[in-house]
Amino acid sequence: MEFILEIFKYLGKLHPVVLHLPIGALIMTFVLLLIAKFQKIDLDSAIRIGVDFSFIGALIAALLGYFLSLDDDYDFNNLSFHFWSGIVTLILSFALSVLHRAKGKENIFFTCYVLTLISLTITGHKGGVITHGEDYLSPEGFYEISPPVIPKDSILLYEAAVNLILDDKCVSCHNASKSKSGLRFDRYDLMMKGGERGSLFDPENHKEGSLVKFISLPLEDELHMPPKNKTQLNERELWLLNYWVSSGEYLKTSPVALSSNDTLKNNILAYLGLEKKIAPADRKALGSLASLGFRINPNTFHDNLLKLKFLKKNLEGKHMKHLREIKNQIVELDLSNSNFNDKISELISDLPNLKTLRLDQTDITDKTLGLLNNSNLEVLNLCNTKVTYKGLNNLTKIEEAPKTIYAWNTAVSNEDQVRLMALSSSIINFGSSEMFSEMLRLSTPDISFTNNIFNDSIVISFADSKLKNIDTHYTLDESEPNEISPVYSQPITLTSSARLRAKSIKKGWHDSEMSEIMFIKNNNYETEFALKSDLDNDFKISHSMRLSFKDNDSILFDKQKGDRISKGVSSEEALTWLGVGEDDFIVEVKLKESDKINFVTISALENVDMDTMFPQKIEVYGKNANEGFDLLNSIEIPIDKNINDGNTTDYKDFTIPLNLNNYKEVKLVGKNYMEFPDLPVFHKKRKRKVWIFIDEIIFW
Repeated sequence: MEFILEIFKYLGKLHPVVLHLPIGALIMTFVLLLIAKFQKIDLDSAIRIGVDFSFIGALIAALLGYFLSLDDDYDFNNLSFHFWSGIVTLILSFALSVLHRAKGKENIFFTCYVLTLISLTITGHKGGVITHGEDYLSPEGFYEISPPVIPKDSILLYEAAVNLILDDKCVSCHNASKSKSGLRFDRYDLMMKGGERGSLFDPENHKEGSLVKFISLPLEDELHMPPKNKTQLNERELWLLNYWVSSGEYLKTSPVALSSNDTLKNNILAYLGLEKKIAPADRKALGSLASLGFRINPNTFHDNLLKLKFLKKNLEGKHMKHLREIKNQIVELDLSNSNFNDKISELISDLPNLKTLRLDQTDITDKTLGLLNNSNLEVLNLCNTKVTYKGLNNLTKIEEAPKTIYAWNTAVSNEDQVRLMALSSSIINFGSSEMFSEMLRLSTPDISFTNNIFNDSIVISFADSKLKNIDTHYTLDESEPNEISPVYSQPITLTSSARLRAKSIKKGWHDSEMSEIMFIKNNNYETEFALKSDLDNDFKISHSMRLSFKDNDSILFDKQKGDRISKGVSSEEALTWLGVGEDDFIVEVKLKESDKINFVTISALENVDMDTMFPQKIEVYGKNANEGFDLLNSIEIPIDKNINDGNTTDYKDFTIPLNLNNYKEVKLVGKNYMEFPDLPVFHKKRKRKVWIFIDEIIFW
């Protein structure tokens, strides 16, 4: 009998879920009733279905509510008004079903419906009181309340923060109406008293106290608090509760000093909303920016601020449009080496949280500096621009002038440089000294090409550098470029496969990072192929669109590199790739002239937000005379420890050396992780299925 009672109690937990069904149905049906009544439209059938559905839903909700009241955590005296008003609502719902079937009772039916809605409102209000407390509808929320003033030296920690945290996360289950495990958090004295498991605190060992222990348990643990179906404590709330207990402040009623504890002060200010909170950026806008050439990195965990760097040359209206959509989230913006100029500079006047702005090697003038009057900039890079003494002088006189300005190779004379450095409140760097860290390294050479797979030949060029006397050194022999490597002076023509590596080098500067692209000559060694992977799973490319990769295997050998995609792109762009979910990528290929083949290259992408990872291993097998397959070679692909867990896509070509001998048919296998590995960077993707995205396969 006790076991059956426990089942009923468990079913009672569904009461809050089910009760919303009759509520919605009653309100929607009443709308239909009003339309039918005043517009003289026959909606009897729809209204009949609505009232019948409402009664059935109300009956189930009432039954589950009774089961929930059997739980020892609830005091029936506190539930009684809600319970009986719920019964009245159920009876009125039944009356609606009966009256709607009666002839000539339309007015009585309408009156009964109004009474039902009134009863429903009262019942719902009382349910809200049980869950959220007597003052959950307090009108205070309608008014703007000035944020509390935090004393500079001390604060009453329980009253200022801890009580608010407990009220938000704990009181709904531990109050006068509902006291799970005999615990009450709605009053300090009752909280200190403890519950069925004794005191929440251990004076001898703070970490062993129930409060600290339960909030620190893994989410899956039955004793973890709050329960996993409730809103969880965030990192700041966890820190404050732990500090309150571990410091012994839970036993004190006197203020705690803040002046000597910056960590406590910062967490208090942030929790109370005195620190600005930024909403997450629009995911669609981020996807668009990533596909348009922006590298996007988070600032710090949970602050929703972003660092953006433009990796291409030409900014257009569409770039500006998407940047404006996330203007509140941008904390760092790097537009260096682009065509950014005064005509499109209006954007930077409206980035409220921007701290670092890099505009070096652009065509801006003093006009752009005039837009920074109300900025909160800390770092501004203006190297190799046309800004003058006048523009910089005006900028450094504003109330919130940038703390550090880099202005090497600008239109400021040596005399004016000395004057600015002497009089300005900002630190202005005009030279490439050790403190001038912004310009120690040159920009990476920009290789111009549309597709790195070619048939007969391909012509490659480098974009012009905006700095004078910079040499682009390159190699085609797998070596790393240096000052004795060939210097680019005219477009390079390739007639065979080669890896192009390049660096920008200038005397007195650090070499740039290396650009590296593999250009592959297509000899059409493939004669036939068959994909063996399961393509039945649909892929969610955005919140509103799913797509299938069935019959999309032709893109594997179409000699065209797939689009640079991220979550939120169009289906046309996404289908320039082949996605395989919950299965290994397997393709069998028949070849001609296999004795001329030395390598196979496979293109793949990785984007954690898209649930895609590089294969953990790529294997190549040759088909033998017995119709079996012999392993010819394989490569392991390690997980990048610095992998970005946001909507940032990494593209790589994986090349595997081959010695095919007499093999005329091969099998390529990309081993799927199936589920995201158990690593901290994938904490948001725990137990999520992994997809492999493959684009182009080339034998050469």
